[in-house]
Amino acid sequence: MNRQLAGLIASTAISGLGTGMTMLAIPWFALVALGGTLHTGLVVAAETTGLLVGSAIGGGWVDRLGARRAAVTFDLTAAAVVTTVPALHHLEALTEPALIALAAALGLARAPAGTARHVLVPDIAARTGMAVERVTSAHDAPQQGAHALGAPVAGVVIAVLSAPAALLLDAVSFLLAAAITQACLPATRRSGPRSRGVAALREGWRFVLGDRTLLAIMSMVAVTNGLNAGLFTVLVPAYGVQVLGSPVQLGAVFAATSAALIVGSVGFALLGLRWPRRPTVAVCYLLVLGPRAAIFALQPPLWLLVALSRVLMLAFGPLNPILGAVKAERTPPAMRARAYAVISTAALAGMPLGTVLAGAVSAQIGLIASFALFAAAATGMSLCPLLFPAWRGLERPPTAAAATV
Repeated sequence: MNRQLAGLIASTAISGLGTGMTMLAIPWFALVALGGTLHTGLVVAAETTGLLVGSAIGGGWVDRLGARRAAVTFDLTAAAVVTTVPALHHLEALTEPALIALAAALGLARAPAGTARHVLVPDIAARTGMAVERVTSAHDAPQQGAHALGAPVAGVVIAVLSAPAALLLDAVSFLLAAAITQACLPATRRSGPRSRGVAALREGWRFVLGDRTLLAIMSMVAVTNGLNAGLFTVLVPAYGVQVLGSPVQLGAVFAATSAALIVGSVGFALLGLRWPRRPTVAVCYLLVLGPRAAIFALQPPLWLLVALSRVLMLAFGPLNPILGAVKAERTPPAMRARAYAVISTAALAGMPLGTVLAGAVSAQIGLIASFALFAAAATGMSLCPLLFPAWRGLERPPTAAAATV
C-alpha cells in the first residue's frame, strides 16, 4: 500500500479512536469528579461549543499553517489538553470552571485537525493517481469505525483501570496520530491568506454560497445531520429503554449500523467508482434516511431490527466518498480549508437543533409517533437530489471521469 494512503488511514483511525474515547471519557470523568448530571451537561456543552467554534475558524488556520502542519499542531494540542485534566485532578486542583475551559479547548483543537486531514485527501489522490472517491473512503471508513469503537474502549479502560487512565490513553492516541501524520502524509504549501477567524469563515461562506451544488450539499448535510442527531442521541436511546429494555440490545443495533457503514464505504471504493453519481446519491438517500427511522416505528423483533439496520446502512457507504469527491473537484486547492470548514460548521450546527427538536417532539406526541415524523421528514429530504437542478453538478467533469480508475 502507498505510504501516504497508509498514513492517512492510520492517522485518521487513531485520531477517530481518540475522539470516540473522549465522548465517553470526558462526561464520565466529569460525573465522577464533579458529581451530578448538571455539571456533566455543562462540560459536554462546552466541548460541543468548542467543536463548533473550532470548525468555524479552523479553515483559516489550516490555510496559514498548511494542512499537514495544522493536523499535527492541533493533535498535539488536543493531547496536551486531555493530559492536563488527570494531571490537575491528581494535584487536587481541578475545579469545575477549569474542566469546562479544558473541554472547550479540546473541542477547539479537534475540529481544525479533522479539517486539515480532510483537506489532504485530494492532494493524496493526485499524488497517488487514485480516484478521490477511493481516497475519501480510505479516510472516512476507518474514522467512522474507530469513532464507534472509541466509546467501548474507553468504557473497558474506565472499568478495569480508571477514568484518568482512559484520558491518558486518549492523549496517547492523539500523539500517535500526530506522529504518523508528520511521518507519512505529504507537506502542503501554505495558502498564505491574511484572513483568519471570522474573516476566513466569511470568505468560505461567500465561496460556498456562490456554488449552487456545494450549497445544496451543505444544506443537505446540515439538515440530515440534525435529523440523525435527534434520532440516534435522543429517540433511539429512549427506544432502548422503553421498548428494548436493555443497553446490550441497543448496543447490538449500534454495532450493526457502524459495521455496515464501513462495509458499504469500502465496497463502494472497490466496486462503485463508475456508477453515475446523482442516481447513486438519490437511491442511497432514499434507502437510508427515511427507512432507518421507520423501522423503529414498526417495533420489529430485535433480530429483524438489527438485520434491517445493517442492510440499510450499507447504502450510506457511497455518500461520503461521492460528496467528498464533488467538493474536491469544485473547490480550488487554495480555498479548500475555508470551504470545508464552512460545510463542517453547518453540519455541526444542525445537530443541537435536531436533538432539541427530537426531545420536544417526543414529549408532545410520544416516542413511536416521533419516529414516524422523523421518517417522513427524512424521506422528504432524500428527494432533494431528484428534484433540484443544483444536484446535477454531482456528475464528474470530463477530466475527472477520465482520471477515475
